[in-house]
Amino acid sequence: MHAAPHTELADRVSNELLPFVSHPAQYIGGEVNQLAGPGDWERADVRVVVAFPDTYKIGMSHLGCQVLYWLCNHTSGVCAERVYAPWIDAERVMRARRLPLFTWDTRQPAGSADLFAVSLQYEMAFTNVLTLLDLAGIPLRAAERTDAHPLVIAGGPQADNPEPMAEFLDLVVIGDGEHAMAGILDAYREYKAAGVTRREMIPLLARRFPWLYAPGLYAPHYDDRGHYAGLAPLASGLPSQIARCQTPDFESCPVPTRPLVPWTQVVHDRIAIEIMRGCPQVCRFCHAGYTKRPLKYRSVERILEIAEAAYRATGIDELGLLSLSTADYPLLPQLAAALNERFAPRMVNLSFPSLRVDKMLQHIPWMASSVRKGGITMAVEAARDDMRRAIRKKVTDGRLLDGVREVYRAGWNRVKLYFMAGFPAERDDDIYAIWELSNAVSLERQAVGKPPADVTASVGWLVPKPFTPMQWMAQPTVAYFKDVQQKLRQLSHARGGRVTVDAAGGYGAAAALGEEDHLFGDPRHSRGRWAGRKSRVRIQMHDPERSILEGVFARGDRRLAPVIETAWRRGARFDGWEETFNYATWLDAFAEHGVDPAYYAHRERAIDERLPWDHIGLHMPQRFLERGYRDIFAQVGMALPVVGA
Repeated sequence: MHAAPHTELADRVSNELLPFVSHPAQYIGGEVNQLAGPGDWERADVRVVVAFPDTYKIGMSHLGCQVLYWLCNHTSGVCAERVYAPWIDAERVMRARRLPLFTWDTRQPAGSADLFAVSLQYEMAFTNVLTLLDLAGIPLRAAERTDAHPLVIAGGPQADNPEPMAEFLDLVVIGDGEHAMAGILDAYREYKAAGVTRREMIPLLARRFPWLYAPGLYAPHYDDRGHYAGLAPLASGLPSQIARCQTPDFESCPVPTRPLVPWTQVVHDRIAIEIMRGCPQVCRFCHAGYTKRPLKYRSVERILEIAEAAYRATGIDELGLLSLSTADYPLLPQLAAALNERFAPRMVNLSFPSLRVDKMLQHIPWMASSVRKGGITMAVEAARDDMRRAIRKKVTDGRLLDGVREVYRAGWNRVKLYFMAGFPAERDDDIYAIWELSNAVSLERQAVGKPPADVTASVGWLVPKPFTPMQWMAQPTVAYFKDVQQKLRQLSHARGGRVTVDAAGGYGAAAALGEEDHLFGDPRHSRGRWAGRKSRVRIQMHDPERSILEGVFARGDRRLAPVIETAWRRGARFDGWEETFNYATWLDAFAEHGVDPAYYAHRERAIDERLPWDHIGLHMPQRFLERGYRDIFAQVGMALPVVGA
């Protein structure tokens, strides 16, 4: 842990900001295992800001940013410091006091960096990126920056379609960030030493690295209908297709074995270890399943080595085994046994993301002795077998109930199920089945001689993503999702369950239906002595407007940049947060620029239509995605939608 810096800016932060904001500990820096110390910034050949466009408690839980921070600070001649998005009250104070965005480590002006590396994790954080740039004194538009400003480099999952943010970014990394950053640091140091200007450096970098996209060196074209028609390079030697960066050796790529220890409570207070990258399941709605290929694993020995070093450096009492599908790690029982043998005597628990139901039975024996009891989470996604086949979710109702029965037998008493609504070819029966299946999961605990379990069914709204078979579909409207809410609310109330909708003035259970219960599903799901009593099922939803906006930006193009900037200038901040999201601000911004959000969200695309992300490389042919989209409808016996209908 480094001593607090004593510079004019550092003193101003202490005296003019911290006493006037909520939760000031999130802004003080100097955490255990901080790598940058006094003088490092001034001595460095290359100075990097690692920027996360959300709060400290979110950003400190993000493994990718810790990896980049670690990598940069373990590269000779490089100093990296962190910034997070200041909350609304802190931004207000900073603007009133004319305090620039400062780095958390030694309170340097963030705008004095050479490279400003920002992570695009979520479309609803786009306005926070603009806040970070503006507070740092960096012009929002890349075209307006000079040699006095850092290069703004973006990466992360939403960089796979960077077009809505393209005018704000100098460079975009496509693919694995740790391998890309190592190359960029070497090249930047070389060009900086040679006196290369910003205007010269951007094309040099874009030509040197096939996975590095320079949006300002390409111009989009649109046809006479206003549809995107392609992207043309504005200089020679630039690729028409941007490749995807691949980490060549996942086993030994950089890992923070002395991770930062936050001062305050964060979203995931645990040692995070990525055990596998990619997913063998390739569910048809999952962007990461298609883009994080090929599959890569870490060895049990390497994971143990990382866990031991990180525990000794932090003392944190939970190990999180992270991947898109942890249950598919081929040596998961052996890994869990080895970790449990080493860490259980130290009272360190294991945690992992939601389980694949079809793998649950084989994992229950070791989970019973290795994982803390309480709640268990399963991603079911769709509530009927045929819809799960359509989206390639390999689980049946029977396997799910077999699995949860063993979960209950092993001592768990609470279950959380994740569902989505809005799939192509979705029917009313798919919606009603969410409650019915959740109730069946609750009642299954009776099979082991215990009362029904508490089950939370979390229902999210589908957002079609690029590079998935659903990239062509029309996202359902707000009205459709509101109708889904109403159906589930009425059914749950009629059956004695509970519904919550996360929003200001959210709902409790609504008025009862007049229909008979048998209209809502298989009577076997209401069996047993608890039938007719208050259900132990709670349906959890959120209002759909944010998901619609997310859908607009997920498949958007450069014509959305003015909308983003206007919404930001009108106060849009932290759009992923219920308490700060204002849909009306966004609708006003769309209207001001004559942009119809329905064009991006609710329009069915033709299979042969050019898409704004077509210039970004994928590891599988487009026809594979097309076959997947057609098969969704075939599985439920429906025809493809008519484009333009």
